[in-house]
Amino acid sequence: MKDCLFPVFCLECRVEGQWWCQNCITKNSLGVFYCPVCHLKNLDGKPCFRCSGGSHLNGVAAFLDYDEQATVGQLIKKYKYSFAYDVGMVWEYLVDLQLFKIFDQLQINASELTVIPVPLHVSRLRERGFNQSEIFASILYKKLKENTVVILDIEGLVRQKSTKQQAKLTKRERLENIADAFAWIKNKPPGKVV
Repeated sequence: MKDCLFPVFCLECRVEGQWWCQNCITKNSLGVFYCPVCHLKNLDGKPCFRCSGGSHLNGVAAFLDYDEQATVGQLIKKYKYSFAYDVGMVWEYLVDLQLFKIFDQLQINASELTVIPVPLHVSRLRERGFNQSEIFASILYKKLKENTVVILDIEGLVRQKSTKQQAKLTKRERLENIADAFAWIKNKPPGKVV
């Protein structure tokens, strides 16, 4: 009934039925890898030669390149601010399509993984009513538990101070904004692969 009254159209090609149709998703460059220090794109997500030894992370990958004006940026805004929860089906499709390809590229071969969503401050959670990072983490968790031992930890990392919305800030302001915003409150650290 909802689809009859409020039809959904692909944000890229305008075909009716999905927020982002499978044809348009697969036309995009899926699985994007970066140096964890300087954020330059590379082929494996490992620190580049100049930055080796400069990070505690051994790899960084994204499902897609983020561009605020592109389809992925529009989808994230609709999901976070317009309460378009059915956009979650797009995230599930992306996870199904790419997760293990990304793991292969990053050479993740762990017997145990920990998925940790980025927490919202209590006031922002009350305002929005949900944490989109926690929803995406649960999608990852469901897919991962089919093939490996995985822990979904939604309690260990906490946001200890309220910050401005990152989307409205420059890269430098974002780094300043989140300084000392998070804390790990468990005695035991998370597993080696997070």
